[in-house]
Amino acid sequence: MPNGARLLQAWERAATRSGAAREAALLGREPRSLAERNRLALDRYAEFFGAPVELTGRCAHCATEVELAIDAMQCAAALPPAESDDDGCGGWHVLQGAGDGTRFRLPLPSDLHALQHIGDEVAFADALLDRCVEGAAPAGQALREAIAQRMQELQPAAALEFSLRCPACGRTWTAPLDPVDLLWRVLRSRAERLLGEIAVLARRFGWSERDVLALGPVRRAAYLQLAEA
Repeated sequence: MPNGARLLQAWERAATRSGAAREAALLGREPRSLAERNRLALDRYAEFFGAPVELTGRCAHCATEVELAIDAMQCAAALPPAESDDDGCGGWHVLQGAGDGTRFRLPLPSDLHALQHIGDEVAFADALLDRCVEGAAPAGQALREAIAQRMQELQPAAALEFSLRCPACGRTWTAPLDPVDLLWRVLRSRAERLLGEIAVLARRFGWSERDVLALGPVRRAAYLQLAEA
């Protein structure tokens, strides 16, 4: 199957779903952990679009746009495994040094979907922590921060962050990346552009979608120039 046809097929499966179902359609299966979710998304991105990923950020101080290039395959391979045997799939952990014996589990993809309606980052982090602690929500900011830190130590690949430096003012900051969101945004953009190209060539030359997708990208671009001339 030509790559264009595979891309449209993947877009169609994901576009007709939402939440966890869309994520499973994008990744090919339901991820068991946040670490696996990130690895699958990066591998899937490389499969469809190649390993190079061009990202941009914006400096909060002077609004300068900052560019960042990563390699999806290398990034996926470099993600460390979870420390826990079950890779975050529901096992309970006890916070060492906590006098009350607080038990917690690592966040799961289902937690993200359950809280996706929360737009504020701080409120989202608090709600996620509350879901992952056994019993009542832990009181005290120090205890909550200790639990969050231990979660990160147990599964560092659960969250992807990149350090950026503004070339204009020199400010530095850490920018998060959700590879599933990236995969969906790029897939949707490429699919919509491809559908537009198919529509143009179908009107101009009377070709079917299969005819257009059978063309390589170079010949397709050449025919698009002829159609628009």
